[in-house]
Amino acid sequence: MKLLAFVAYVVIEVLAFAGLVWWLGFGWAVFAMIAALGIAVLMLRRTAGDVLRRLGSAVDGGGPAGPALVDTALLASSVVLLAVPGVISTVAGMLLLTRPGRAVARPVAAYVGARRIAKFVDRSVFATAFGGPGFGPVVDGTVVADGPAPTAYRQLPPAL
Repeated sequence: MKLLAFVAYVVIEVLAFAGLVWWLGFGWAVFAMIAALGIAVLMLRRTAGDVLRRLGSAVDGGGPAGPALVDTALLASSVVLLAVPGVISTVAGMLLLTRPGRAVARPVAAYVGARRIAKFVDRSVFATAFGGPGFGPVVDGTVVADGPAPTAYRQLPPAL
């Protein structure tokens, strides 16, 4: 299935570049791709500063962490899309660098991220404050074993 998706992606990218060459000519199509990449790098500088500033503010308790984390994931996705050669991937990467593009993609990215985290947690074994090594069994929310009391943790800002 992954091979089929990769082949479909390559065919779509080749067809998109062929359409651009047919419309503009080969030289102008190559120039347009290089210019788009240059513009995307300039957009990336500005967008990355804004997104990382909001993430730092959220970590320090200045706002909700959920949208800032999702925007950081979308920023990383746009960098990957810009690194992959092709007309479609470059346009998609540039769209993720704009606020409206991220606003449209944010619910999808949050859903996919939540699903991946849930799958990871289901496959993992964690010692939690509700039971695990050192804490003993939990009965009605009360620790009844002799384990050490958990120390103070840094409280994270609300997720959304």
